[in-house]
Amino acid sequence: MRAKAKSDWSHWLAAGLGCVVLLILPAFYNRFPLMFPDTDAYLTVSYGHFWTLDRSGFYGLLLKPALMPASGVPGLWLALVLQVTIIAGLLIAVARAVAPETRPLGLLAVIAATCAVTSLPWHAAQLMPDAFTGVLILTAWITATRRADAGGTALLWLATACLGFMHYTHLVLLALAVAVPLAFAARAGAGLREIAKRTAVAVAAIAAVVAGHVVVNGAYFQRWTVSPMGSWFMFARLNEDGLVPMWLDRHCGRDAPAELCAIRAKLPRESQMLLWSTSSPLYPHIHAQIGTPEYWHWVDMLGAAAKGSLEEHPIKFAATATRNAAKQFVSFNAVDDQCPETCQVPAIARFRPDAQAALDNSRQLRGGIPKPVVRAVTNTAEGVGLVLLLPMFVLAVRRRDPAAQSLIATVAICIAANAFLGAALSAVNDRYQSRVVWIVPFIELLLLVRWRSAGRKMMSGAPLRPPEAGSA
Repeated sequence: MRAKAKSDWSHWLAAGLGCVVLLILPAFYNRFPLMFPDTDAYLTVSYGHFWTLDRSGFYGLLLKPALMPASGVPGLWLALVLQVTIIAGLLIAVARAVAPETRPLGLLAVIAATCAVTSLPWHAAQLMPDAFTGVLILTAWITATRRADAGGTALLWLATACLGFMHYTHLVLLALAVAVPLAFAARAGAGLREIAKRTAVAVAAIAAVVAGHVVVNGAYFQRWTVSPMGSWFMFARLNEDGLVPMWLDRHCGRDAPAELCAIRAKLPRESQMLLWSTSSPLYPHIHAQIGTPEYWHWVDMLGAAAKGSLEEHPIKFAATATRNAAKQFVSFNAVDDQCPETCQVPAIARFRPDAQAALDNSRQLRGGIPKPVVRAVTNTAEGVGLVLLLPMFVLAVRRRDPAAQSLIATVAICIAANAFLGAALSAVNDRYQSRVVWIVPFIELLLLVRWRSAGRKMMSGAPLRPPEAGSA
């Protein structure tokens, strides 16, 4: 018995190591960890004594132990290995929960197929918190399906909460990825007391994430809020959709901020240009004055305009948000990294100049990644997966598989919510949806393996082993 247990552990360890290799392959091909312009902000947190204003700095904090002690290139690779190891471990955990009868090699084959045809490895090998968005949804699902007092559940809740810290949008996705399986568990007959326990733990985990953001932002910036710059992004989105201009037309000369009214004719409608371009009339008051009283004064003015626009035009906002969210279901190109045009990472030159040559020699910065080929494969697989979601749910209903129904519903709702969060509150960008859409083919393959194992058990007359003791 001990020999068999030892053999099983060695097989699972081998599967985990194989998964790590699969996830890191795009970085090996690139000759450097994959980068994105926003990576610079997180590396600034990792290398220095800073915090981010417009995004969660906890991702940079996660990488800090790997990046700080090592020199440039080895430290970056160590940070990436840490990231893909976390993702690999969680993918294995999810695969075991969905298809408990399948051996390690079989589950590794499912992960390998997912890596071959989806955007999963391209996000896992990129130093960005988007690498964790998909596994957050899946980890939250398996955590919410387990009994609150089952062994290992507390550790899973801790992992889920830690993933929730990585990005502001993770808060909403975490809440949904827990609420949906809890609703299915209640529908399947789980006791009220058990549902109450799981709900209490989930609320505590979400509250811890909220409190963490609020406390850090309050301590650093005296802004006791989850997202200090949320109003800035919201203003840009509503301005592009035409709601802010309508509000300014009605309120300038009355109760609208005078300084904002003075430049309204010069505000570019395109949100990304308004936010980041040096030619934007907001640039001298925002980017050039970071952390100053003027900076916060302008942020507050933008927030007032955004709030007023939402209050006066809620239906128009809902309509434009829905249209923009719908676009995300056809906009999920892999490797949406803005390279080589704007893929510089100044933090590397600033803190680890010994890594700059390796970055410059990467395929990303040289334009050597065959993006059309990658996207032809990933878009096809992920598009087919999205189309098959409804038939797979119907099949799960016909097979009377409540766990499969719960998983499909959770993924579908979270993908829709992710589309809304990206497109309605920021912009329609391929990377927003590509960070999660890989989940669809992954769970569909897992469910096919799960049902195949169930069919074999039925044909042999042996009972299918129930889900692990912690599951509902």
